[in-house]
Amino acid sequence: METLISIISSTFFTTWLGAVCAHILSLYSSEFKGTIPFFKKIFPKKSSTFYFRLDFLFLPLIGALLAFVLLDPLSLKTSIFAGISWSGTLIALLKRNSNTSNEEVL
Repeated sequence: METLISIISSTFFTTWLGAVCAHILSLYSSEFKGTIPFFKKIFPKKSSTFYFRLDFLFLPLIGALLAFVLLDPLSLKTSIFAGISWSGTLIALLKRNSNTSNEEVL
């Protein structure tokens, strides 16, 4: 039981939780593709559910790792904010890059 409590109260877990929250909110944007195009190249001919689940696991993990390493959160509040802000930043960067790529094609 103590191990579970220490995991839940760890700053990395709460950073990840913030990143998951930001990712869930990003699902409302139809333009954002996340990691799905990458996974479609790595694992071709899988179901859309497979890609959705991989994206749901990996994109927040990337955001959480960036937030945890770069911002070094020390408390519950700062780790959740770090996860939300860095995951959101990552999403914004990917969105901007995908929009730029689409404009170049046109």
